[in-house]
Amino acid sequence: MILRALAAAVALTATGLQPAAAAPAAIEPCSAVSVGPAQVVVDNTTRLNLGLKGWPDTAFGVLPEGNGQYRFLSTSALVGSGTMPQSIATTKGTLDNPVAGGVKHAAVRNVPAGYQYAGGGPVFRDPASGLVLQMVHLERSLDGPNHQFYAELHLGLHDLATGETRLLGEIISPDMDFATAYRHKLTADIGTSSFVLRDGYLHAYFPDYSYDNGKWVNTPLSVARAPLAEVVAAAKQGKASEWRKYHDGAWSSPGRNGPSSAVREQGVGAWHPSVVKTTRGGTIMVAGNSITEFVLATSPDGLTGWSGPTTLFRDPERGNAYPTIVGTGSDPSIVDNEFYLYYLQWAKPGDWANAVAMRRHVTCVAGRTLPSVPLTGYANGAQHRTSTITERATGFAPEPGRLWRLETAAVPGTVPLYGCRNGSDHYLSLAQGCESPQAAVLQSEGRIYSAAPSAPSTPLYRCKSGADHFTSTAANCEGRGTQDKLLGHALTTTQRVFSRFYDGREHWDTSGAVTAKYALEHRWFLESASKPGTRALYGCAYTSVKGLNHFVSTQPDCEGQQVLRTEGWAYLDQPGAPSAPLYRCYWPEQDDHFLSPHENCEGVPGGRNEGRLGYALS
Repeated sequence: MILRALAAAVALTATGLQPAAAAPAAIEPCSAVSVGPAQVVVDNTTRLNLGLKGWPDTAFGVLPEGNGQYRFLSTSALVGSGTMPQSIATTKGTLDNPVAGGVKHAAVRNVPAGYQYAGGGPVFRDPASGLVLQMVHLERSLDGPNHQFYAELHLGLHDLATGETRLLGEIISPDMDFATAYRHKLTADIGTSSFVLRDGYLHAYFPDYSYDNGKWVNTPLSVARAPLAEVVAAAKQGKASEWRKYHDGAWSSPGRNGPSSAVREQGVGAWHPSVVKTTRGGTIMVAGNSITEFVLATSPDGLTGWSGPTTLFRDPERGNAYPTIVGTGSDPSIVDNEFYLYYLQWAKPGDWANAVAMRRHVTCVAGRTLPSVPLTGYANGAQHRTSTITERATGFAPEPGRLWRLETAAVPGTVPLYGCRNGSDHYLSLAQGCESPQAAVLQSEGRIYSAAPSAPSTPLYRCKSGADHFTSTAANCEGRGTQDKLLGHALTTTQRVFSRFYDGREHWDTSGAVTAKYALEHRWFLESASKPGTRALYGCAYTSVKGLNHFVSTQPDCEGQQVLRTEGWAYLDQPGAPSAPLYRCYWPEQDDHFLSPHENCEGVPGGRNEGRLGYALS
């Protein structure tokens, strides 16, 4: 799809009718979610070194292999195979590293003449026959000035041994036929749908395209289906069975060039939707709302009652495409209470010279009981950032007294709080779009109380000083800026942040500020005052031929060296709450003391464990 996909992404519009709503059902936990930060799972250098050029150019097909191993199938748009300039790329690996086990490229076979693109990713393994079916995206050029194209969905039979996919036939194409699209140069990109098995039918989801009375329109989301038994029987004969689109309340419209009704009314056309079923029978969809933003919607049955779009994240400075929802259970096509969202990210839309495979961890939070999360204020002397995510930018350190807690679950009386960025300015917002279409929606921070709860809490205000936002418990912003708004009420805590920093030579473990050359490596939490079963930890320093060296001691006199501060109080024995041991380690080569949760001092050369100082909360 490459650059041609960009035209499709910006052309989607919201039209169509929605079927009657389903009867009320139990709360679907995934109707409210918390979205984690972006993680690179395959960096650009690794991708190119493995020959994965133009990859991943479709959503992934994910097949579990056992023992935490998976096959990942997608398209390498710039690696030719067979008669086509693209190929199916099969990688083996883990959810953390999808390419750890290597790469195999193979062809899509039996592609008819006239197609310029043949690629596939999403798969379905039939449990009875073992056949692996693959959704194949085929394109024909419209010979337009802006790379316009016409896409269809074909069914393929994938061979696990060779990695090849044999085309069985077309199953779904837009309501607007190719001749009409060609005449008017109207792109019709229906994506590369995942397979959803429900009530004995395989379902595929896509935006449909029509041209009526001189007007080009698309549905926000349409669906087609076919009986699994018929699909498998036809595949065994080397054919594709008939699929039917949902239209006007019935499954009566042909999958190929038939009209369809929109099953989802709100939002623009779902660009390359990834749709899965939950363990409770509900349905989740993640799709591109644009080339920079992904949204989520849910339905109780995959047909009716679709929610409005919820922004998961937005990155206006990069191109994001081809989302894949992957469950963390035994069947990655089914989601319980959490999932990974994998996707392609270009440094600039369409730039295959600089592209990475990304993922985010998404937690379903509606109607659940979950632990709260720490919200920390960081500063580097010039800028501020407040987040539940550990801030690792060089020079940033947690600010004393700026530690609060947010709810994770959708507790009554709470609303979501989002981490946002506009240029270099980081800030918190109650708006899922971060109050500006130009702003980056970084992640979900948690949920904040709209009014003071019964538990100990404090108001949190968003303040601004020049171009810098910061978070304060004071309505007057401590006299350092002006108040933007009251964000809500966060839970208070008796703890303080205790972090390990590194400047490339020596470590500094402290609950205080650090100088600009240090970057945060680990974050723990100590008690702010003495409690039964705790002991104080002291921040210390000494100078050697290597320079200034920091260390932590349980002795108030810092073992005869310089006393810097009381860092906090660690538990002598492992507490009931999540915690980590703190071992004092010495690295002779660097003349460097540091704290580690690992008894082997993380394997540093000649590292010496000088004993456990206590336990920090994690």
